[in-house]
Amino acid sequence: MAYTLPELGYAYDALEPHFDAQTMEIHHTKHHQAYVNNANAVLENSPELQELAGGCPGKLLAHLHEVAPEKRPALRNNAGGHLNHSLFWKSLKKGTTLQGALKDAIERDFGSVENFKAEFEKAA
Repeated sequence: MAYTLPELGYAYDALEPHFDAQTMEIHHTKHHQAYVNNANAVLENSPELQELAGGCPGKLLAHLHEVAPEKRPALRNNAGGHLNHSLFWKSLKKGTTLQGALKDAIERDFGSVENFKAEFEKAA
């Protein structure tokens, strides 16, 4: 049971100009890969942790209190980093259309999506 680096599901340059291809590639293949490698190194000689994890970093983190105290920080940081980045890659999209209850609430509270964006930019 080893964690693996997930595929992005899109090309490294798919989010330009917001995220450039080089930044995406480095962040995915170096930074995220380091979390995967480090989590796997902690789990490598710990069959009890591999069983607890069940191949899922989220499951391992949910049961972190069952992990030996000396291994907790490494697993929290690395399995957690792997899980966070896996979710991060899935959340990045280009061309998503705002709809549903969120759009309705924004239009109710700001008058339009464009007004919301303008107010958001001012506050940011």
